[in-house]
Amino acid sequence: MRPVRSIGEACVGSARKRDTLRQLTTTAMLAAFYGLPWLHWGGTPWLLLDIDARQFQIAGIAMQPEQSLPLLWLAIAALALLCLVTSLHGRLWCTYACPQTVLTRLFRKLTRLTDFRGPAKPLGAPLRHAFWALIALWTGISFVGYFSPIDKLVHGALTFSLSGWECFWISFYGLATWANVVYLHEQVCSYLCPYSRVQGLIADARTPCIQYNAPRGEPRGPRDRDNASVLHRSRGLLDATTAADYVFRAAHPAIAGAIPNFSPVHLGDCIDCAACVAACPIGLDIRNGSSISCIACGNCMDACDDAMAASHYPLDLIHRARPTGDGDGAPAGLRIKPLAFACVTLLCVVLAAFTAASI
Repeated sequence: MRPVRSIGEACVGSARKRDTLRQLTTTAMLAAFYGLPWLHWGGTPWLLLDIDARQFQIAGIAMQPEQSLPLLWLAIAALALLCLVTSLHGRLWCTYACPQTVLTRLFRKLTRLTDFRGPAKPLGAPLRHAFWALIALWTGISFVGYFSPIDKLVHGALTFSLSGWECFWISFYGLATWANVVYLHEQVCSYLCPYSRVQGLIADARTPCIQYNAPRGEPRGPRDRDNASVLHRSRGLLDATTAADYVFRAAHPAIAGAIPNFSPVHLGDCIDCAACVAACPIGLDIRNGSSISCIACGNCMDACDDAMAASHYPLDLIHRARPTGDGDGAPAGLRIKPLAFACVTLLCVVLAAFTAASI
């Protein structure tokens, strides 16, 4: 069995790597969104979609709507590139960079900071909502700042001289940000996001997803911490059919009946602590199989790694990998969807360059 210290260090390292990547992407996305309206190029905003003047300003270049065809091609190229990355590596956009994910992560960070103890506990919730209302208001101002110079917006807000439309859109997006993150959270990702709805069209049979290693984890059950992992016992991994049967029994006890009691020597590595379910923001049990509602946030992987480290077991019982039905030993073959997305990306970039040169 692996030494306790090495497993603990591996868990900390794995979780720290994921947390660091999340923090970097969160910081980058927030800095880009809130900072871009303030950037100037030659005395004019670096990016301004001026609807009143019917022109776009990008890096000091003013374009009329009829000259914006290169931007359209670049937008389609970015969308195709997102589909390409998703097809090859799974829903990394949802995990790290989606604005809904970033803002929800920011709100939960604020929740932890305002989770007071003792006499100050009643002040936590009002202070949290007050701070988030300010962040939501600034989000509305920043968003409108892409369509109207933000320095004028801020001056108008401070002097109460904003136009009616500016007040409406700032209030609308500020209120939407506040209510969306406070009350909806990942429900937006599961039920409203179009990107989530088209995952079946983007992914193929070899697109990685977060999944539970049932042959290693089943049959699940609590046990003492001095038991070795199945990877270090003679039992080894179960065959896929037997493991799937145990998963079905655990997920549907009313239909399949209760799982028999097993001695610790026959149990898998899953200690049935349900930490993965508690960590999931929408309450999914990833052990019961992949779900289209899963937003691939990775919380279940972190929670399971912690549980495995505490039991002195190897990590990655829940991990991101290709679907098990694909077969590790199968030939690579030609993947039509990634190839199509790559071709569309390249074609749109070429068309953007061609149309830009001909303007």
